[in-house]
Amino acid sequence: MTSAWILKRKNRRIEEGQYNICKGVDRTKREEIEKKLRTLDAASINDALRKRGSVDESIKSIKQGDILCGPAFTAKCCPGDMLTALKALDEISEGQVLVIDGGGITKFSLFGDLMAMQAKLKKLAGVVVDGAIRDVKSVRGEGFPVFCRGIVTKAGTATRLGEINVPVVCGGVIVNPGDWIFGDDDGVVVIPKEKVEDIIRDAEETLKREAIIREAIEQGKSISKLL
Repeated sequence: MTSAWILKRKNRRIEEGQYNICKGVDRTKREEIEKKLRTLDAASINDALRKRGSVDESIKSIKQGDILCGPAFTAKCCPGDMLTALKALDEISEGQVLVIDGGGITKFSLFGDLMAMQAKLKKLAGVVVDGAIRDVKSVRGEGFPVFCRGIVTKAGTATRLGEINVPVVCGGVIVNPGDWIFGDDDGVVVIPKEKVEDIIRDAEETLKREAIIREAIEQGKSISKLL
């Protein structure tokens, strides 16, 4: 049973050209969750998720060292068309992560430098594209996190409107609006919004255990006997 099949059953089918807007996350609560998540890393979060939340490993940051952290605002694009992502930029709120479901297609860009400029002005937490971007030098220069599957020169069309802020698939993982997105140099993980506090607690415990193991290794003990 694939993620795409599950998503197809889960989504309510709507006519092309319509889209849904979901309410944002309470700002105070969001800031509290974000502060805790930023003390973690993608690997420890993945362990807490029992390895069920990591998107495809080909979706990587375009700039080493960037940290992506925020609640998802989604755009389900028509194949090779960026109009839905453009509309999503108009609706998304400060601090959210724009998750663009481009179906994994990397022949056409769904995000570029002008969109990055608007995203930065709106103070987004970052962008994840299951597809390609272009203008990568300028996008890097905007100074906020962008993760994607590929980099190309050819822009997508902007003529067909898909769906905004509905469940999407990003790198093989279902992303619901409001789910938490975290990314670093290791990759991107998706944390279900209803489980985020439990996942944070488990990831914190993982890091505490690793700290103890590090101390033991420094004292000359074998890692094979510690794990």
